[in-house]
Amino acid sequence: MSRLARLLLAAGCALAAAAPASADNWPAGPITFIVPFPAGGSMDTFSRPIARQLGNVLGVPVVVSNRSGAGGGVGIAAIARSAPDGYTIGMSSVGNMTINPHIYPDLPYDPIKDFTPIGLAGRFVNVLVVNSKVPARNVQELLALDRAKPGTITFASAGNGSTNQLSGEVLKQLTQTRFMHVPYRGSGPALADVVAGNVDFMFDTLNTSMPLIESGALRALAVTSAERSPFLPDVPTMNEAGVPGYAKSGEDLWWAVIAPKGVPPAVRDKLSAGLAKALASPELQAQVRAQRVETLTSTSDELQTILRDDYERWGRIVKEAGIKLD
Repeated sequence: MSRLARLLLAAGCALAAAAPASADNWPAGPITFIVPFPAGGSMDTFSRPIARQLGNVLGVPVVVSNRSGAGGGVGIAAIARSAPDGYTIGMSSVGNMTINPHIYPDLPYDPIKDFTPIGLAGRFVNVLVVNSKVPARNVQELLALDRAKPGTITFASAGNGSTNQLSGEVLKQLTQTRFMHVPYRGSGPALADVVAGNVDFMFDTLNTSMPLIESGALRALAVTSAERSPFLPDVPTMNEAGVPGYAKSGEDLWWAVIAPKGVPPAVRDKLSAGLAKALASPELQAQVRAQRVETLTSTSDELQTILRDDYERWGRIVKEAGIKLD
């Protein structure tokens, strides 16, 4: 077993606890809400108001516990190994559940078999941004630059296997272009180099790129979602920009609440209903919109279908792109 696998397994085992409590009495105490990334990050700031509002709905404290490491793998493994009693849940992402398993073969969890889906929580989009000096006012002009000089136009990402890279790989696959990928260790330095003009473009999350778009340092060409973003209503989708089929190629980027495998159905249903009610709160809606994220709800069964479909879809993209570890 590799060092990474041992680290993740140990973190998960630390949360193993007593036998599940009766569903009739649930919840009878605090619920731990694992966030697999550090405090202050985008998932953390999204999760905290949800945990707080879910606690209000259920009538017990829902306490956020940040378990970061291994690209979110430590926290996800901790959820998988916790007692299936409904007292440990957590936030997951499309990356943790449907992308990383194809890149890190020794992850000690199976995203399809080892969890009880509770429900979707939010959707965020990547936006294709170019340095303001790049002579492309739309996606078709960017494609034309590559076709004129194949392999000379560069795009940045937060690292191999990141959603930034995969958004670019989808574009390459659908348009038969030869954009050159430049991986960084984190989205911050990647975006900084696009602003500086050292790299031509990037698919970045809207919440971090929006101030730079508004200042004119970056130009937004398209969003990756199937519909236009309410935060950038004048910017077309990739489909509208002349890349048909883009939004069907795995570009729904979501966050979802999960629990370990084996949570009693009655407890699962209470969690799912409580999450949906929490997400409908006007106060929470306002807090999340300020982060330029949209809330999104689903049933447990719907989330299970999404997990299976996206796992297969992203697996094909990773394989076709030949993505390897950093």
